[in-house]
Amino acid sequence: MEKFTALLEKYLIPVAGKVQGNKYLSSVSDGFAILLPIIMIGAIATLFGTLQVGGYQTFLVSVGAKPIFGFISAVTTDALSIYAVLFIAYSFTKKRGFESNSLIVGGLALFAFLLLIPLGVSGTATESKELVNIAGAIPTGFLGARGLFMAIIVGLLTPTVYLFVIEKGWVIKLPDSVPPTIGRSFSALIPAFVVAISFALIRFGFSLTAYGHANQFVYSFLQQPLQALGSNPLSIVGFIIIAQVLWFFGIHGFMVVLPFLQTMLLPLSLENLAAYEAGLALPNPIVWQTFGTYILIGGSGATLGLAIIMAFASKSQRYKTLGRLSLPSVIAGINEPIVFGTPMVLNPLMIVPFIFTPILMFLIPYALTIAGIIEPLRGIALPLGTPVLLYGWLQGGLQILLVQAVLIVVQAVIYFPFFRILDKQALADETAENA
Repeated sequence: MEKFTALLEKYLIPVAGKVQGNKYLSSVSDGFAILLPIIMIGAIATLFGTLQVGGYQTFLVSVGAKPIFGFISAVTTDALSIYAVLFIAYSFTKKRGFESNSLIVGGLALFAFLLLIPLGVSGTATESKELVNIAGAIPTGFLGARGLFMAIIVGLLTPTVYLFVIEKGWVIKLPDSVPPTIGRSFSALIPAFVVAISFALIRFGFSLTAYGHANQFVYSFLQQPLQALGSNPLSIVGFIIIAQVLWFFGIHGFMVVLPFLQTMLLPLSLENLAAYEAGLALPNPIVWQTFGTYILIGGSGATLGLAIIMAFASKSQRYKTLGRLSLPSVIAGINEPIVFGTPMVLNPLMIVPFIFTPILMFLIPYALTIAGIIEPLRGIALPLGTPVLLYGWLQGGLQILLVQAVLIVVQAVIYFPFFRILDKQALADETAENA
């Protein structure tokens, strides 16, 4: 273990240093770090709103409290891109040495992000069943995970354009007697106008294409490479790799591949469920619930084992606190606090276990299933937030619950040497600060 850790320190730490020194990449990472309180609030709200324990859900509905948690998640997790674009632009502007302009640029980035989303929503009226169009409404589809990649692009592009104009000296300069706040507001007018015109032209240009708008182009462009993949084991591994690589860059990878996975695997789940209800042998070793039962134990990246290490084996206060705060939600598969708080995003040191661990979470139970050691999953649809061991018990009884327990141990073993380096660095930083 010591030799393996030394090898990681020798080869991965220098790469991590270069990535962290890159202003574009580090601005994205810093922006997500600022997002952590919002992400954690949304994760906790989702956990309490979807937790499947005893009569808890019945109690929430009976007292009318269930919508309360939905209110919180709707403006946190479901609107993550709004915050991301602002904080990424804010961080990048500070790294470029224009801290006094960072809030203005962050606000402009949010403006540019919303500018790229065309107005107008439509839906069917509940009673009359008529199609209703609302021309002045902003559609929310790209405010959450689907718009996160665009948020990164806009969050970096807006300050680039703004600061280019500033550095060229194309600003309105007022006398020194004018208060600094007013002076900065006037000096921002021309750069802000250039930003507005630039993104308005981008929106207009995409309106002339088959995509309709820039967000759809970016989202569709990411989806196209996934369309040729099938539902065999190698394809599942491919989907996992794509999702995890996207997550590494701050994009909710499983939200990108979700439609294709559901299309492939939900019919297989229904076949297994029908066979289970009829008392027949379960025909399909891979179903939609394979992800919730095995691959996503502890969320994307299979991080429950990591969260346990953080909570109970960390030497640094930073990771010990993060682990203990995150552990309840990670048990329920909600691990954004771990992903963005560690961080996993743009962290070369953690990319190997972050990609390799969920692959192993799939291959081990798949091999056990093919060998006839464990049964295929029942295909029972369970909501987000179902605790890990309860999820396994409902999908296949005690044997699947035990497999999950073993997989959590495997996660911890894989993540430990990589996390040990992070923990060592964090402890050194804390010691230096307290000296």
